[in-house]
Amino acid sequence: MIFYFVLRQGIHHVQLSPRSLHELLEAYMRFFSVSLAGAFLGSVFVGWFLARRALSGVDDVRRTAESIAKGAFESRVPVKGTGDEVDQLAVAFNGMLGQIETVLCSMKEITDNIAHDLRSPITRMRGMAEVALASRGPVEEYETVVGRAVEECDRLLGIINAMLDISEAEAGVAKLNVERFDIAQMIRDVYELFQPVAEDRLIDLRIDIPDSLFLSGDVRKLQRVVANLIDNALKYTEAHGTVRLSAESSRTGVALRVSDTGIGISKKDLPHVFDRFYRCDCSRSEQGSGLGLSLAKAFVCAHRGSISVASTAGAGTEFVVTLPGRPFPGR
Repeated sequence: MIFYFVLRQGIHHVQLSPRSLHELLEAYMRFFSVSLAGAFLGSVFVGWFLARRALSGVDDVRRTAESIAKGAFESRVPVKGTGDEVDQLAVAFNGMLGQIETVLCSMKEITDNIAHDLRSPITRMRGMAEVALASRGPVEEYETVVGRAVEECDRLLGIINAMLDISEAEAGVAKLNVERFDIAQMIRDVYELFQPVAEDRLIDLRIDIPDSLFLSGDVRKLQRVVANLIDNALKYTEAHGTVRLSAESSRTGVALRVSDTGIGISKKDLPHVFDRFYRCDCSRSEQGSGLGLSLAKAFVCAHRGSISVASTAGAGTEFVVTLPGRPFPGR
């Protein structure tokens, strides 16, 4: 490279030879070629690394799905805590698996309970039919057997219908005939229905409600809720005990309370009182399917309400139902 310094009018001029200029251009070309190749290889490596990382998360989902298909329902997709899309997919997938596992466990429990609760009445009907066929008694005996068989059939139909109502309500597909009505009057109607039963059992059934209390909801379903709670309270309250039913407006809607001075519920049984077919040890001698409280909770939840229970063994029980006061559309 040759430099020529020429001073003209106070300006320095520099001139390169054609050969030096060609060498400089070749050096730049080599530099850019090497840089471009390095950038290309680097981008390929980064792309491969990111793709492998993303596909590893998808592969975890695939392996988990294969494990579940083989019956390992407790399997879950590992969550790496990166917070990226694949991690979010794993969290959502695990949430879905948890719900599916809950549903499957519930189905298994319901199936076991159905097999247990339906086996007894079917066995009784078969036994009565076999006795009737083997005997040569008068017509009155056959009529008695047929009458008992009809009662058992009605009980079975009641269990099946209650299970269907619970399933529809819990699935959110229950049809609610929503209308504005006076829930105080509805409570008085239920009170009059159960008053003779309470008198026969020497139980003091009391109500404490305002003259009128309007609410939007399905009258028939809420009536069944109140009836089931009162029936449950009367069933487990001894003679000379008291069952109280009260209703009042609250900031969020309407609060219903059914309390009794009965035998109460033990701490062991309290978390399961709303489970289907669950019957505590103290209720084995009582007639019932174990679906009344489950049905009450399902209907209350279908109205976007809540139900809770507080009890002490030997000191009585109180159920509290809270229903929203604002109108809402029916299904």
